[in-house]
Amino acid sequence: MEQRTIDIFNYFDYREYLRDLFKIYKENHPGFTFRSFARDANIQSQTYLNRVLTGSRNLSNKYIENICSFFKLTPSQTRYFELLVAFNNEKDPSHKEELLRKILAQRYSKASYRIEDKKLTFYQRWYYPVIRELVIMVDFQEDYNLLARLCKPRITAAQARGAVTYLINNNFIKKNRDGSYGQTHQVISTGAEVNSTILRKYYQQIMKHFAEAIDTEQRTNRDISSLTLSVSEETFQTIKKEIQDFRKRIMTIANNETKKPERVCLVGFQLIPRSEQVPNEKGDTQ
Repeated sequence: MEQRTIDIFNYFDYREYLRDLFKIYKENHPGFTFRSFARDANIQSQTYLNRVLTGSRNLSNKYIENICSFFKLTPSQTRYFELLVAFNNEKDPSHKEELLRKILAQRYSKASYRIEDKKLTFYQRWYYPVIRELVIMVDFQEDYNLLARLCKPRITAAQARGAVTYLINNNFIKKNRDGSYGQTHQVISTGAEVNSTILRKYYQQIMKHFAEAIDTEQRTNRDISSLTLSVSEETFQTIKKEIQDFRKRIMTIANNETKKPERVCLVGFQLIPRSEQVPNEKGDTQ
């Protein structure tokens, strides 16, 4: 079958997988349409299928077996597809994280994904990104006690050594011939659903550090402020876009740095609702 040219284990989004699968199947089966597929796979309707693929509807569990049977997926492929559907449809962050672990465990059973998936642990330790910056700033001569002391909050020498080993093994940094370290510009890019799930605990750790900094850092060394505003949904989205643009400008400033870096810093941006949307006079939310 043509779908063997598409490896389902490359995907974290079942919609993306289905779109690619349908495309190849259609290319190799003249006359194949969403309507004929919906009929043959005993799915509600072509309209329902289109809404699933565009993201306006979630795929119902009752159709999973129909789809897997139509495309003759193996038992392991079927199980992976079931996990993808559950993961992408899940709203609860804790359950989503558990489902991602199961997805990664099934991918890990295949050697081709084993190394790649290890990179997804980059944000499981708050100090990995910090060490990644420090090693190019400080000639620490393999003195992991020094590297550990430079971190705020301070970590252990063993944690610093483990971080450097992890970063090298997963191609986030490299050791040069002269003993210095450099960055490889390795980035994690696995799609919004995976990234948001992985980053959840990282952000929780970071928010905890922000709270601790109020007491542990002098005011001259920090800038922590907040605003409580009443805005329309349109203005809320405008503010969100402004934060995103400002974040990009901060990155540009840092990337264009001409002086030798002297510290690693953490810049936080938060925009969260502090109330539910209030209905307007017509009864609509705004």
